[in-house]
Amino acid sequence: MVDVYANTGAHSLAAWQIEVNCDPSQAKIVGVEGVGEKPPYYDPAALQGGRIILANFSTEPALPTGRVLVARVHFQETGSPVYTPTLMAAAAPGGERLEPTIELVHAGGK
Repeated sequence: MVDVYANTGAHSLAAWQIEVNCDPSQAKIVGVEGVGEKPPYYDPAALQGGRIILANFSTEPALPTGRVLVARVHFQETGSPVYTPTLMAAAAPGGERLEPTIELVHAGGK
């Protein structure tokens, strides 16, 4: 399992879209978990491959700031994969573009 974090610093995170890649000969995506009340959007056809695009948005008045756990991706590893995140888009309330840092961490801190 790999936790996907977005760090927005002091800015509120209202929307985000992140791509996660790995070599499909080393790992296959087998599931996606959301965090909080609303799981991320993704194409279920991306499961069993090495690339998935995750996205979510919120119009709630109280939005998270700082280092935010946005999703957990489950992989079936067959080697020593290297996972690569790519920020596609992120926004604060009102649509202001954000450039959060994206971090992938093996669940359990590995």
